[in-house]
Amino acid sequence: MHTRIKKITPKLIITYFVLMVISQTLLTTDAEAIPAFARQTSQPCTSCHSQHFPTLNSFGRMFKASAYTMVGSQPQVEGNGMSLPESLNAALVGNLQYINANEQEIGFPAALSLYLAGKAGNNAGFLFEVPFDNQKIEAMDDSGNSIKGETMGAVARFGSFKANYVDQLGDFFVGTHAYSTEMAGPAYGYELLSTGAMGMNVAQTGANAMGAIGMHMEHGATLMSQFMKAMPDADMPMAGAATGLGASVQNNLGFAYFSSYVAEQKVEHFVSPALGNYLRVAWTPSYAGFDFGAGFQSYFGETTAGSKNVKAKANTLDFQAQGEILGKAVGLYVTYANTPKSSMGSINHYNMSTGGDNTALGVLAEVGVIDKLSLSLGFVNATFWMDMENSMGMNMSMKQEGSSATVGVEYLFLPNVRFALRYASFGRDLNDSSSTATIYAGI
Repeated sequence: MHTRIKKITPKLIITYFVLMVISQTLLTTDAEAIPAFARQTSQPCTSCHSQHFPTLNSFGRMFKASAYTMVGSQPQVEGNGMSLPESLNAALVGNLQYINANEQEIGFPAALSLYLAGKAGNNAGFLFEVPFDNQKIEAMDDSGNSIKGETMGAVARFGSFKANYVDQLGDFFVGTHAYSTEMAGPAYGYELLSTGAMGMNVAQTGANAMGAIGMHMEHGATLMSQFMKAMPDADMPMAGAATGLGASVQNNLGFAYFSSYVAEQKVEHFVSPALGNYLRVAWTPSYAGFDFGAGFQSYFGETTAGSKNVKAKANTLDFQAQGEILGKAVGLYVTYANTPKSSMGSINHYNMSTGGDNTALGVLAEVGVIDKLSLSLGFVNATFWMDMENSMGMNMSMKQEGSSATVGVEYLFLPNVRFALRYASFGRDLNDSSSTATIYAGI
């Protein structure tokens, strides 16, 4: 929902963001009564998030692992096997954004989603996201040619939904997870780390490896957008859609999750689907005041993507550490991802090029400076293969190598309102830079 503008002055930018901060502060005077889970648990957002949302701390991981069933002072409806919050908990989450790159853009809002979430029973919980996007229209001119455009308004659509059931058996939480998502991949069913396996919990957008290889666009949208600008006619995989059913087991030392899924999302039946598989294993120990996480993800098998049956082949390694040094909050996140190339007889849904393997390494470090203020440094290095059709109608594989170095500042005005500044410099085959200012808010 960005609007391109010809010229903008520093005074206008300062005025814009000051007004937005004041308005958000006035709208969120009660820091306890904020998005859906905070309303249910009677806890501020910072109880579950490390330094700032959306990264999860150990308490947030426990809340998520127990299927969002923890409650606070909110009245419950009990009886005959029923256990529900008295009110359906909702939240409106969005961001306002200014981007200065080749063109200047203002997003007002840049993103906006309605969330319904919370406890659905003694051992069951759910999360439902309804994003709002500009409505796409198609029309015909007087000559019968198709005209594409956008309306001035926006419409709601089906974004993501998951229903979890988790029971405690001794020291373990054992669960089942049904889900459907347009962008987050099969990790959406169950994921506890903040390394990029699921883009919703990344400390700094784009400062990780996942999106740089086309697996899930929002995970590394900063670098991926540069590849797309460099090769606008290339075959770029949009591989985040997933609908599936999974099972998990978790305790304080780690978790494992397996899911079969279809690489599509639609509100109807899948006809004779071929199912891909996703395996996630992570070790989550604590030592010397630090919470650690280290694991891998593997995508394998055959899945349905649109009308085609294709292979699912991808692997990742990731690591994170969250804690304090000299009284200052510190977070470190590292991800390596690889998607093997396709062959003439076997198309890989996560790398449709036959030229070579896509690989990426992402590193992000974030340090608290003063109360509510943190600094971050991120670096992503990626090799991305793309297939294009030349002037003779023949397919050609093109290799792109790119990197992004980012520096960011985050300030938490309120537990549910934060302001972020970020500068990104792109290197290797990419020669560009961008500056972004964003206000994230949830009410």
